[in-house]
Amino acid sequence: MRWSVQYDNGGMGHCWSRVALSWQDSGNRTHRTHLMVRSDLSSRLVSGIRTEA
Repeated sequence: MRWSVQYDNGGMGHCWSRVALSWQDSGNRTHRTHLMVRSDLSSRLVSGIRTEA
């Protein structure tokens, strides 16, 4: 259904972004997941993902 990305923090060659994902299942119930994604600034690749409460 929807997603959003927001800068959170950075340092030591990395950047953390807060990612929110929303979707509906077959019963039309809405689910949300929040993740923290670490990106390497020199290679621009994702170097870590963790869940967030």
